[in-house]
Amino acid sequence: MSKALEMFMEKASINENVMKTLREISKRSLKEILSYIIKGERDATGLYTFLHQNMPEEYAKKKFKEFVEIEESHDKRVRTIFESLFPGEEPLDMPLNSWAEVLAEKDFRLRNVEDYLTVLRIGMDTEKLSEAIYIVLMERLEDPEHKRIMSELANDERDHYEFLKKEYDFYSKVEAKKSLEELVRELREKKGA
Repeated sequence: MSKALEMFMEKASINENVMKTLREISKRSLKEILSYIIKGERDATGLYTFLHQNMPEEYAKKKFKEFVEIEESHDKRVRTIFESLFPGEEPLDMPLNSWAEVLAEKDFRLRNVEDYLTVLRIGMDTEKLSEAIYIVLMERLEDPEHKRIMSELANDERDHYEFLKKEYDFYSKVEAKKSLEELVRELREKKGA
C-alpha cells in the first residue's frame, strides 16, 4: 500500500469494510480499478437519485440533485480516461455491492430519522471509499492531466462526505433528543401511575 494511501487511511475514520475493500481494490490492475470506479459512480448516482426523490426537506433534496449531476459528470470523466487508456474496450464487470440496487429491491422508504441516518451512513462509507480509490488512481496514472482529474474527483468526494456527515450529525442529535423526550415521558407516566 502506498504512503499517501496509508496517510489517508490514518486521517480518515474508515470502517473496516471500507478498508478491506480499499486494500483489495488497490491490488488490482489499473483497468480493473477504473472499471470499479465507473460502476461505483453509477451506484452513487442511484443512491443520490433515491435521496433526491424521497427527501421531504427542500434544501437536502436540492443538494442531492446537485450530487446526482456531479456523480454523472464523474462517470463521464472517468470513462473518458478509461477510453483513452483502453481504446475500443469496455469496462470490466467488477463486483460491487450496489446500495442503490439494495434500496430498490427492498423497496426501502425514508419513513423516519433512523432510516435517513442509515442511508447517510451508507453514503458516508461510499464517499470515503471513492475518495481513497481516486487517490490510488492518482498515484497509478502517468498522465499529469489524468492525475489532476483524479485529484479533483477525490476532492469532490470529500465535499460530499462532509455534507453527509453534517446531515448525519444534525439528524443524530434530532433522534437523540426525540429518544430522550420519549424516555422522560415514559418515566413521568410510570411515576404518575
